This record gives sequence, structure tokens and C-alpha cells, in this order.
Amino acid sequence: MHTNRQARSSEHGDVAQKDAQNNPIHWQVRFRALSPLKQRLILALIAILAGGLQFLSYAPMSWWWSAWLGLSLLIASFLCATDWKSSIVVGFCWATATALFSLPWIGSFVGIGPYVALSIVLGILTIPVALAMWLIAQSSFPLALKLPGMAAALVAGEALLARWPFGGFPWLRVAWGQVDGPLAPAVAIGSTALVTFLAACVGAGLVALALRTYATSAALVAGALFIGWALPAWTQPLPEPTADSNTRVAVIQGNVPRLGLEFNAQRRAVLQNHADATNELARRVHKGEEPQPDIVIWPENSSDVSPFTDGEAARIIENAAMNIGAPIVVGTFTYTDGVQNTMVVWDPRTGPGEQHEKIYLQPFGETMPFRELLRHFSDMVDHAGDMTPGNGDAVVTTPGTEGLKKVNLGVATCYEVVFDGAYRNAVNHGATILATPTNNATFGFTDMTYQQLAMSRMRAMEFQRATVVAATSGVSAIVDAHGDVVKQSKIFEQKVLTETLPQYSHLTFAARFGAWIEGLLTAFGILCVVGAVLRRRGGDAGAGAHEVDGRDTKQNMH
Repeated sequence: MHTNRQARSSEHGDVAQKDAQNNPIHWQVRFRALSPLKQRLILALIAILAGGLQFLSYAPMSWWWSAWLGLSLLIASFLCATDWKSSIVVGFCWATATALFSLPWIGSFVGIGPYVALSIVLGILTIPVALAMWLIAQSSFPLALKLPGMAAALVAGEALLARWPFGGFPWLRVAWGQVDGPLAPAVAIGSTALVTFLAACVGAGLVALALRTYATSAALVAGALFIGWALPAWTQPLPEPTADSNTRVAVIQGNVPRLGLEFNAQRRAVLQNHADATNELARRVHKGEEPQPDIVIWPENSSDVSPFTDGEAARIIENAAMNIGAPIVVGTFTYTDGVQNTMVVWDPRTGPGEQHEKIYLQPFGETMPFRELLRHFSDMVDHAGDMTPGNGDAVVTTPGTEGLKKVNLGVATCYEVVFDGAYRNAVNHGATILATPTNNATFGFTDMTYQQLAMSRMRAMEFQRATVVAATSGVSAIVDAHGDVVKQSKIFEQKVLTETLPQYSHLTFAARFGAWIEGLLTAFGILCVVGAVLRRRGGDAGAGAHEVDGRDTKQNMH
């Protein structure tokens, strides 16, 4: 009998060992058996890899699926992290690595020091999100709640970083890397927050698949793909354009005399370049080689010499507008309320008209927080401006006289395109076509211009508006309401892009309720964190009470 018991025990042990080896959680157990230092080192390497995969999803690589893999590694890391210190390592390394891989173009402007410092700051700002995701991951919630809860916590982190500090820096949203993927159409329903959430749900679904919880995996992946691809086609169909809505648009990329910061010293030449390109378009129009445009759009800073203070600059713009016979939207500066980065409609008959003063200013570029303090550490702070933000509705309207179509142009100047509220405000105030005038000459041949173009494409899909990108030096582009690039320029070439585009006036679900959907997803993530904390405390209290009861029982027995 003793031999039989040993045999049965050995048989059960073999089965248990086999089951443990076949169960992916076995590897989690083995990982937790390592020393804390080894655990954190492994988690840091995985998080850096996840950040690299996130970077590959951004333009110009645009490997949208790599973000799904990166997010799956990020979520798995939080599931494996044994303590809050490990979660901080994961979050910091993931965010810092993503920034270091994605933002080297900042270093071309201000040097490697500020670029690395910004990446580290972004890593630090991600720590609250990391703690939130870890708390949910380590809670007693079922996996089917943990995984979408972690995805919602990630959205909450993006929502915070889009607003704070210094107005926010949402340049590295997960959603921007999904513009060519199957989840992008969901932006018309729930803005960028919903796209980020769905991408994280797919990543979570891959984690569930690795854990062999097939039903949860299928629900997350299939649900995300349905909401991302099928639901928008059903609920947000793009209306057929009418002949009356078609508008001829011209985008001017005048180019700059040479690369780098020095171009500002040649700002009059930059203005002349844009006037020359416009005059050449006018010549083709007069010869019947090109249709007459209804509106001409120049880039941000196309007239760094303000026509409101310089008569020669005003004359150059006025002549170009008269030659082309259409209003030109010019990027310049105005000074009635401090220094403001302004896009102004310059009509050939009536001169300067409606203006959009840039509302979302770039910190450490157009403004300088803590200038006096930071001047002690670097004289680079004096390269930053001291601009005043605008407060308008981000719409400029052309007169629509002399047979030209009236255009309600929604404007997000350069950095503004990254903020959900910029174009949302414009569309809700009647914008029928969108424009992203930008000055990216300072950033040379870096990824910056491609990343910004991807954002404009996503905005075109979000609000179902044709969108034009007018850059001083590239890449300029014309994007249709589906988010597809119709025409584009190369970097550092003088180029004129023309296209007939429809003007739409309908509002997508994202235009009306996008902020509410972001709020609901954020609230869901916060509720999951609160629930995880309460259950964690309840579990600790229960364990403590059980331990006391056990001691009392033993004492009574004695």
C-alpha cells in the first residue's frame, strides 16, 4: 500500500509538472522567483522594446501593427511586475524609450540636452499611469475586466498629458500610429482617445491569447476591430459631395533659402518665394492651364516680415493676391495683443480680413516657462518666444465674391493639430475645409513633418473634412475626407498643389461627443483603479483579520 501511495504521488506530481509547463502562468511564477533586481532589469528591457515598437507605428515607418505588439508587451509587464517599484520602471522606460526613438528631431532645433531632458520628463509624467495600470493588473478582478481597465487607464494617462503640464504634449498618442490601420476609422466616433483604447484592447487581447484565455482574447480583438472598422462605416458614412460644394484649393510651398535656424534671417526671401510660386500659378491660370482657385493657402511664417508693420511685405502679398485673383491665407505675426502667430485672409480687393491667432502655443518654443530660472542653466531659453495665445473659433472665412466660392476654413496652425480641441472647435463653428499651415524648415529632413502629416490625416478622418497641409519646406499635402493623401510635395522643394475639394458641413459623432467619450473612457480607467485599491485594502484587512483569528484559536487551544 505504501508503494502504491508513492506511485500515485509520483504520478500526480508528473501531471502537475506537465500542466505547469503547458500553462503560460508557469513562466510568470518562474519570473517572480527571480531576485527583484533581475526582475526589474528584464522588465526594463521589455519596456524599452515596447517603446521601440510604439515608435515604429508612427510615420514615416507607419507599421501600425507594431504598436499592438508593443502594447501587449507593456500590459504583460504590468501583469508580471511584483511590486509598485517595478511598475515605475516599466512605465518610465516605456515612455522614455518611445520619446527618445520618436523625437530626435527636437534635438536638431535645441540640441541633444533638451531633447533627452524632455524624453526623461515624459517618462516621469507616465509614472502615475504605470502605477494605475499595475494596480489594475494586480487586482482580484477577472482578466476580462483587468485588460480593458488597463487600456482605459492608458487613455486616462494620455488625457492628462494632453493638458498638463504647460498646456500638455500629446505628440506621442498611441492613436497617431494607427492612421493606416483598421482601427483608424473609429476616430470619427470617439476621437483619438477611442483609437488609443481600441489599440490597447488589441494588445490586451494578444496577452489573453498568450494566457490561453481564448474567449477573452477573441472578445477584445474582435470587439476592437468591429468598433474600429465596421461600426464607423455603418454609423458615420461620408455624404456624397454635391457640385455646389466643390471648391478649388491651391497650397503653396515656397521653400526656404537654406536649412536650419538661419532661415529666419532671410525671412523676406521666404516671403518672396511664396509670392513667386503664387505668381507662377497665376500665370498658368491666365493661360488656361489651371482652373481658377477659390482660395490659396500659404504656410505658417510664410511672411515672417509682418505686412501689418512693413509696407514692402504688404505690397508683395497684395500683388500676389491680385495676380491670382483669389484670397490668400497668409502666415505672419500681429502685435495688437502682444506677439501673436497669425493666419490672415488677404483678399485681392479688400486686403486683410479675418484672422486666426494661434491658440495652442508650443511651450519652450513659442513660450518659455520658468525663463528667468532656466536662463541660469542654458542660454537656449532666449531662443524661445514670448507669444500671446489667441481665443477665437479657429475659422477664417473668405468673402466668396467675383464668382469665387465662399470657404469656411478651419485652421490649426502647426503644433495645434495635435490637440483634439483645435479642429473640433473649428468644425463646431462651421469649418467646411481644414488647413494645417506649418513651418518645419528648422527640422530639416527629420521625421517631424511626416508625423505631423499623419496627424492631419487622422483629423481629416475624425471630422470628415478635406484637409490641406501647407508647409514652408515640406511635406505639404492635400488630404481627402477619408484621410488619404491625394497630392504631396517633397521636402525642401518649391511646389504648388491644387485640387478640387468638397466642402462638408455635417458633424461626425466625434465632433459632437468626442470629449464625452474621452471622459467616459478616462472615468472607466479611474473607477478600475479605485476598485483595485479598495479591493486590495479589503483583501489586506481580511488577511489580517484571518491571521488574528488564527492566533486566537491557537491560544484557546493551548
